[in-house]
Amino acid sequence: MSILSVLLGIIFVVDGLAAPTADFSTQALDLTPKGLGSLWKNVAATYETALVDLQNKSPEFLSLYAQANPIPGARAKVPLLQIGEDTLIVESLIVAEYVAETYQSSILPTSPERRATMRLFTELCGSLFGYFPLLRADQGTPFEETFQTFREGLVQANTFLAQKGSKESPFLLDDFSLAECNIAPFVQRCCAILPAFTGKDGNPLVDPLAICDELNLFRLKQWIEAVLSRPSVVQTGVPKKDMIESAERMLERFAAMSQK
Repeated sequence: MSILSVLLGIIFVVDGLAAPTADFSTQALDLTPKGLGSLWKNVAATYETALVDLQNKSPEFLSLYAQANPIPGARAKVPLLQIGEDTLIVESLIVAEYVAETYQSSILPTSPERRATMRLFTELCGSLFGYFPLLRADQGTPFEETFQTFREGLVQANTFLAQKGSKESPFLLDDFSLAECNIAPFVQRCCAILPAFTGKDGNPLVDPLAICDELNLFRLKQWIEAVLSRPSVVQTGVPKKDMIESAERMLERFAAMSQK
């Protein structure tokens, strides 16, 4: 089988070493030097990685992306998966499922019904852990309205897990699945970044786990804690300090752009 080549995006530099993550402006898996988030820890794939400076995209990367995504004018994003010379795949959810299917990983359920539940959870609940609207709310958007929307999203995720999730496992299904692989980076960022940036200027502190306690979202808290403590998630996650520093720079860029 051909070696998989994965193009990753550089966001920040730590001690002179490139530490790639997913573009914060896209719905993508967290990308680390070890691979596509926790996915690579759960499949027996041989792969190579290449780094892409998302602030200065090379002509080679732009050309490869244009081959993978034929939509004219599409913004080139990571990840981009290359198999051999001719096969190029983009969009993180599609890349992740391709890899899991190709290597018959246990993170992809064998039952069609469970696969459907996994995909439905990703579709309905994957975006509920977005933290950026709350960060921007301090810069003009009504905070209370945004905060209430976030809380309602956590309630929805808890309802899904309580009704359709496993009764034996803390995860969505009987074990860690592709749904957790796909959503884990957002849960990590959400739980690290929101408490660090909220609770200022008279606005409440936003801590997802504390909200779970307040609203009795037991099943969601159980799921979040299981995801955050999963060894593959811990080993491939971006350090909390680096996530916070990256978010600070992102907010500074947006503040500078708004003043122009």
